[in-house]
Formats: sequence, C-alpha cells, structure tokens
Amino acid sequence: MRVTLTAPDWATHLMSDLTDWQRAPLPVGDLHPLDLPDDAYFEYAWLAADGERREDPLNTNPRLNPWWTYACNVVGPGWRFDPDAEAALHAAPAGRVLRLELDSHVLGQSRHVLVYTPAGYGDRPLPLVLFQDGKAYFGWGRAPQVLDRLLARGEVAPAHLVFVPPRERTPEYFFNPAYRAFLMDEVLPFVAARVACDGRKVAWGASLGALLSAQLAWEAAGGFEAVVAQSGAFLFSPDMTPGDPFHGNEAFVNMVVKGPQHDIRWFFDCGAFEWLLPSNRRLVAALAARGATAELAVRSAGHNWVNWRQGIAAGLVFALGARPGGRPPTKS
Repeated sequence: MRVTLTAPDWATHLMSDLTDWQRAPLPVGDLHPLDLPDDAYFEYAWLAADGERREDPLNTNPRLNPWWTYACNVVGPGWRFDPDAEAALHAAPAGRVLRLELDSHVLGQSRHVLVYTPAGYGDRPLPLVLFQDGKAYFGWGRAPQVLDRLLARGEVAPAHLVFVPPRERTPEYFFNPAYRAFLMDEVLPFVAARVACDGRKVAWGASLGALLSAQLAWEAAGGFEAVVAQSGAFLFSPDMTPGDPFHGNEAFVNMVVKGPQHDIRWFFDCGAFEWLLPSNRRLVAALAARGATAELAVRSAGHNWVNWRQGIAAGLVFALGARPGGRPPTKS
C-alpha cells in the first residue's frame, strides 16, 4: 500500500509510527510517499512551527486513538479489526463489577481496584488476571466484554479480571520495588479476601505496564503461571536518561539470561512499526533458549491502544484457553 501525504502550509515535520513520533520527526521537505504493508494500521500527525502536534485536515477517517486527538490514521486494505474487540465496544459487561478502594500502607494513600467476575461464576474459585493500566483495559480495551464473548464460545476458562489504575504511571511502573510490593502484598490479598480464587495468577500489561508485569511474575518465582506483555518496554533499564525511551540496556532481558528459569508461560505482541520490537524479539529468544514457552505476535501497527486492543482476545485465549497438558475451559 502506497500512502501519499500532503503537508499543510503550517506543518514543519511529519510525526508518525515510522518516526517513533518524537524521536525523529521527518522534515516536510524530505516527505515522500510511504510504502506500508497492506495489513497496516498507521497513525500520524503534523508538527507545527510552534511545536504543537496537529491533525491532518485532509484526513477524514475517524480518530481512533483514545489519548491523542490529533492522531490521524490510515488503514490498509488487509487490516481487519478484531471482531471480538469491535463487538465489545457495543456491549456492557455481563458479569459483576466490584469497585473497591484499598488503603495502601506501602504507598501511603488510597487506591481504586476494579474486579470483574463473569456471570454465573460468583461463587466459584477462579484464577486472577492482574491488569496494569486498569482503567484503560477496563474502559477502552473492554477486556470484560471480550472475555464474555470468548466464554460464550467455550474458548477460555473463566477468571476474575483485576484492574489497577496507576496514579503516577511512569514513577510507579519504572523499576519501582515499592509499587510491585503494593501489588503483591496488598492488592492481591485484598482481592482474594473478596472473591473466590484458586491460586492461579496471570500478569498483564502494555508498554511500561508489560515490563512491570514481567518483573512482577519473575520475582514471584512461580506465583504467576503466565504473562501477557503488549509492546513491552523491554529496552528499558534503571540507568536510562529520563525522558529518552529510545536508549536502554534491556535490564529485564539480562535478568532472564543470567538468572534462574521460572515456570512461566509468556505471550508477547508488538507492532511492526515500534522501536521496541527488536528488544521484544531478543527477550522471546532468551526465554526460548531457557526452555520457556514464549510466543510473539506482530501486527503492522504502532505503539498505541488500537494495536493493543487487537490483541486482547488472543492474550486471553493464551492465558485461559485449553492447551496441551492444561485443563480445558470450563463451560457454564
């Protein structure tokens, strides 16, 4: 698919999935037609002389990025929105939603926690799926509604979905042992005291939330049976320059290579246009070399919630579906 963009008179640069947005915006004088895969979902915006990001006045496609109103998109003829994710946008959760408040001694403040239990399973011991960026996965990702659809088709076993919203996302998610202690020592016992749990746990997150989820599961040494990491920030390391997400020393990858292996199954997905894809591939290879189950799905997309919403159904099937040697889904 060839895409020809025409810069407005006020634009100085093109920012897009192909430039990692702020890392290397393309001067409009160097603009040329873009050759993208036919199955691409591609986001971009124009940078004005005053430094403001603005939408393309010539692009009439609906804006799908929930956080960046200026992000325009181009969709290739081979791109297909995940049918479960799309249907979930027009449905309400069929089960029970508990909206809880936890007084954290570790953080010294009150925090919100949402717990979703599928309809008909309120008194059944179930595994927990712990989502970082809980508000986004609950509201934008519609993870409960996607689970409802997969359950109705018998493709997954039921689970409690636990959504924890951050308050200061980067400081909390970026190699922060106190926040990990909050999740392990406070959130999980707090939830387990209110819903029936069978002891199994899955860690799930996107970007920095994926890195946090991987660290959480690794440190638990068998406390989690699976991790779902979407566009994981595995390039990152504690010694990175603040504000520069493009250069890091892959601290978690090194931990996997040098540390003991844990019995965790890993599901990764990442956009083909992302600067994080090479580090995700290196992590998958490192885990596979240690004998772990590690799968990677790559879509022709960038680092955004449209891409991550596409992978929710596949992640749930990996974490909760039938597999060789595992228990089959439980039907209601």
